[in-house]
Amino acid sequence: MLPLSETTKYTLYGAFFGLCFPVGAIIYLYLIGDLPGGPGPVAMIVTAHENRLLYFIDTAPFFLSLFARLAGIRQDKLLKFSASLEQQVAAKTESLRRALDEAKEANDKIVHMAEHDALTGLLNRRRFQNELEKWMLIALRYQRSAILIFMDLDKFKFVNDNYGHIAGDRYLVAVSELLTRTFRATDIISRWGGDEFAILLPETSSQAATEVANKLLRLFNDTDIDLGERKLRPSASIGMALFPDHATDLDELVTYADAAMYEAKSTGGNCWRIYSSSQQEMARVQEHVQWEVRLRRALENDQFLLLYQPLLRLSDNTTPGYEALLRMEDRDGQLISPGLFLGSAERFGLSVPIDRMVIRKTARKIGALSQHPIWVSLNLSRSSLEDPQLFENIEAAIHENSLRSGQLHIEITEATALEYLNQARTLISKLKTIGCPVVLDDFGHGPARQFLQQLPVDMIKINGDLIRNLSTQQGAQKLVRDIVALAREKEIQVTAKHVEDENLLDLLRELDIDYAQGFAIGMPVEAIEQQLLFSTEEERTYD
Repeated sequence: MLPLSETTKYTLYGAFFGLCFPVGAIIYLYLIGDLPGGPGPVAMIVTAHENRLLYFIDTAPFFLSLFARLAGIRQDKLLKFSASLEQQVAAKTESLRRALDEAKEANDKIVHMAEHDALTGLLNRRRFQNELEKWMLIALRYQRSAILIFMDLDKFKFVNDNYGHIAGDRYLVAVSELLTRTFRATDIISRWGGDEFAILLPETSSQAATEVANKLLRLFNDTDIDLGERKLRPSASIGMALFPDHATDLDELVTYADAAMYEAKSTGGNCWRIYSSSQQEMARVQEHVQWEVRLRRALENDQFLLLYQPLLRLSDNTTPGYEALLRMEDRDGQLISPGLFLGSAERFGLSVPIDRMVIRKTARKIGALSQHPIWVSLNLSRSSLEDPQLFENIEAAIHENSLRSGQLHIEITEATALEYLNQARTLISKLKTIGCPVVLDDFGHGPARQFLQQLPVDMIKINGDLIRNLSTQQGAQKLVRDIVALAREKEIQVTAKHVEDENLLDLLRELDIDYAQGFAIGMPVEAIEQQLLFSTEEERTYD
């Protein structure tokens, strides 16, 4: 037998005495009758730890030291061994603390992203509506007043069209900072969407609200926003509704503030209006109500139809994929764009049934074209991410139509995914299990790198504003290159949206973009079969 080293001997001594003492103590307790017999050795050990003599076992370190001295183990060696153990425990504890801190920080970021607008840092629409609803319940109980302000920027489209997407973002951020500086800490400010902002002024009278609106307009008129290429003075159309004077229902209050804002805009902008039941404002409210009736009738009478727009694969000039685009057919046969009715559908709680219908129709269309190796994507509304039956409906549509893996793609906008981050992550995980790829639409506004780490999507569609400005703005090209590089790291495919000029295709290939979509590629059509027949007879070229 090989001789043992001193370190090994010390370790064996320590292990032996460290084991013998507590075991001996337990046996002793059993022999004197302080432990019941019969349950077995494991139960005996558990019972021992509940015994009043447990403190004897906890004095094991003292007796270990004593036994070590009797056994001839040097005290300095034992102290060194003990110090080493303490260092290891301290290192492990510190590592665990750092891991917990990092996990908490990551969770805080996720919560913040889910409740705030990625660009401006203001509350997003969902969080604002929750805060508004909670405050209205309190105000009703304690008879308090408030003002709801809707504000629309007058020159935002001009900024985007003439100076580009990046300048438009600067414009929105600068306006958000002006709002934050102007309103009280108790006021609730949000980016409602696009170039619209919503602000709740608690404990505010109508007279105080007009003073705030005038102050805000004066501030806008005295401020120049730096857009990079030039400076621009902002202006806004402001609408206000009073709680509880005008409404005590959330949807009604929002509708009245929105109507007042449009009244201000119709007079030329750069002014404010309080809802007053004027003829124009009543017409606006009536239009909202009429949209609800029209949407419900369209659902009942199957007046919604889908058009399909092709996506060109730039590597081989084929069209393996399509996007399903929703239209509503009016009584006279006119097709109505979703931009005119989706907002009303969200407001009246009709987005979920509309999305369910779109899922069924898209799956049936793919199933009818099973002989063609194509895939089709469809868009989900923000409300559907809160639909508890969403995944089951998608799964059922896939199975009922015998769709193959990868034939149905689900699109979620970047803004919606940010707003409903936890729901989006859960849905994506479930969709992966049934072979349903996920597309992140209108990408390019949020914190891209961190965002894609949270959502394992299969494709991103770059925001159309960036693509329109590619050939004229170097800043847009740099941003797109960064997006593509990030996508390559994550093995995510990239699509350029709103491609309206064939001359842009070479630049898209140079930027290593996978797909192109837009009027230059193909118009949306209902009879997708004709395009598929054409593509098999004659190869399309884009040179």
